[in-house]
Amino acid sequence: MKYINLQEICKELNIYEFGVASWPLPENAKSILYESNPCPFTAANVEERLLGTSLFTPKSAIVCLFPYYVEHKSPSNLSRYTWAKDYHLVINEYLKKLIEKLQIMNTDAQFSIHCDTSPLADRYMAYLAGLGFYGKNNCFISPKWGSYVVIGTILTTLELEPNTPLTQSCMGCNRCITACLGQCLGHDEFKFDTCKSYLTQKKGELTSEEEHIIAKTPLVFGCDVCQEVCPHNKDIPTTPIPEFQSVEPYIDIDELDSLTNKEFKAKYGPRAFSWRGKKILMRNQEIIESKKML
Repeated sequence: MKYINLQEICKELNIYEFGVASWPLPENAKSILYESNPCPFTAANVEERLLGTSLFTPKSAIVCLFPYYVEHKSPSNLSRYTWAKDYHLVINEYLKKLIEKLQIMNTDAQFSIHCDTSPLADRYMAYLAGLGFYGKNNCFISPKWGSYVVIGTILTTLELEPNTPLTQSCMGCNRCITACLGQCLGHDEFKFDTCKSYLTQKKGELTSEEEHIIAKTPLVFGCDVCQEVCPHNKDIPTTPIPEFQSVEPYIDIDELDSLTNKEFKAKYGPRAFSWRGKKILMRNQEIIESKKML
């Protein structure tokens, strides 16, 4: 096997922040990740979150951070992570290129990509790879890029030198806890069911209290309040990733009514909010508008 200079390869591919975690995961991983009431968007079975891949037995995990912060002061009704091209698509493109480079150096090596589309615990993997720490706002925080990052992981049969988790931690100012619209932070466990970001994606009938939380800000998808008040996000650099630099922070909800589902998918399919469809966005706007009138 050829010597693998991961830093050189990632630099060539414009992957600006990466680390390596060893596999299998630490013995205490199960107790760390266990939640008595996990969010429906997270794998309910903690055992699934500890699994790598059924195709092979990994020996290392290459974890990459993709910062997406772009300064923008005009009106917005979408969470920042949806302003540009869907990060799932972007991350997969970068990680596929990384795998191609590594495959050339070791044709027998096996790889699998994980980016929110598998149960693998991405924030925990990034922590183990020494890329940052957990915030009280339930976000993963990079010392350089703040919490405006998305995470992609490659599990591989390559044995790579692991990084060490950082000793740095959230400064604990509690601003996120105080500012949270649904007061879902600061408890023993994250109360996802009062988080605006979750509620803007929740299907079915909403209670009046849930509608009240949604109506507190103009965002029809997601919520950035806990990140906006976080000191770790002060003076962070603009994303160097070209795919995230061109942003559309506002979606015209009135236009959606005239679009068929097929037309909506054609226009907004490459955006991270599109998976829930147009009806949820329209519902949220209706809630926001109706509460304004009260």
